[in-house]
Amino acid sequence: MKHKVSNAKRIVNLLEKDVVKTLGMGLKANYPKITKKFEESWLKKQIKNYTKKKPNEFSLAITLDNKIIGSMGSGTIDYENNSTEIGYWIGKEYWGKGYGTKALNLFIKELNKKHKLKRIVARSATFNPGSYKILEKCGFKLEGTQKKVIKGKTKYHDLFVYSKIQ
Repeated sequence: MKHKVSNAKRIVNLLEKDVVKTLGMGLKANYPKITKKFEESWLKKQIKNYTKKKPNEFSLAITLDNKIIGSMGSGTIDYENNSTEIGYWIGKEYWGKGYGTKALNLFIKELNKKHKLKRIVARSATFNPGSYKILEKCGFKLEGTQKKVIKGKTKYHDLFVYSKIQ
């Protein structure tokens, strides 16, 4: 489902401390505060990108019963090499119910329909098994581990690198 600016307040509420921590931002001592104004600006950008033939990035809302529960997106799309890196998050109350796996499979289909990608990369913190299990269920293969990528408040954290080759 395409994002709507009216979802900004809901997104801010869903992006509570435990969810933000899984994104890596919440591990940092001074991560940016997620505000309604920030989300409205981000949503306007995503809506504009959706209409472009070759957007820099591409994002869709994850919904349940027409209510946003998360988001998935690709970072910079490399059209020359037909590749991108993706990321996603889901509100904590929806964790462990299969919504992420279903949404990722649908997102990959939409991404490929619009952009004909050959390679999709995703990174997941090693402390977030819920995230990398979603990737594995969707056919992503572990390529390796990036050591000490995210500087937390008291230590550095590693990331698993996964890819799906089409």
